[in-house]
Amino acid sequence: MSTGASKGYYSLIQYCPDLGRLEAANVGVLLFSPERRFLKAVTTRSNFRIIRFFGSEGHDWARINAFKKGLEDRIELESSQIKSLEDLQRFIDLRANILQITPPRPMKVIDPEKDLGALVKELIGETVHRTSSKTLRRLLADRFSSAGLEPKVRKDIKVSVPVLQKEVEIPFGFLNGRFNLINPVRFEARNPEQSLITACKYAVEGKSLYENPDPELGALQLVIVGKFRSKDHESPDRVNRVFQEYRVKLFRTSEVPQLVEEIRTTGKNIDGTRS
Repeated sequence: MSTGASKGYYSLIQYCPDLGRLEAANVGVLLFSPERRFLKAVTTRSNFRIIRFFGSEGHDWARINAFKKGLEDRIELESSQIKSLEDLQRFIDLRANILQITPPRPMKVIDPEKDLGALVKELIGETVHRTSSKTLRRLLADRFSSAGLEPKVRKDIKVSVPVLQKEVEIPFGFLNGRFNLINPVRFEARNPEQSLITACKYAVEGKSLYENPDPELGALQLVIVGKFRSKDHESPDRVNRVFQEYRVKLFRTSEVPQLVEEIRTTGKNIDGTRS
């Protein structure tokens, strides 16, 4: 992949309480680079621009914040499906709530993460905050819910990891012969070796779980949904090789649709009834 500048596009994310009046406050930025396979949206954590433009009264802040985080999550989920400017424009055209996305404007992209951070600082006046694993967990919860998988997916499962001699809590799980424990993990450190260190930690846990059935759940399988840096094309393969040696399954965030389909077609209902 070229290390020079690539063609990219950015859009403003705007809070528009009345579409008829076309008044809006900038609350985020979206950056898209087809060549770099990068698409990400960042919204403000504060609402000072909304207050500055529209005052502090009469706003449902919980709803506004939920819409902002929901848009970030939706962009992350759809990133593997949006491959061209036309795909992005179609996504934008479907927006029909208080958050609007402006038509994409061309720009040169060198380092997508840094370029996005610079846009946010310049256009919004805030710095980019790293998202947490809770965001990835919420993304999975929304995807399982929208796919109608609640009858098959169990939440907040506590299991003992014998090799660690401690109990851990896994956010999701489903049964299809083995009980699959689904854990979202971020592999986004700038040093690629850190991804291997993280992978080894979960590999050891996964092997211990695989070899020691749970008294209630039976035979176990650890499934990691991994979020990697957009420019990192080496770490996913290295992590997956480690996981395969230790009986751990890996799905990248772009492969969540495959995980959803596996649960849909092979998962058993939690209550034991047929799907």
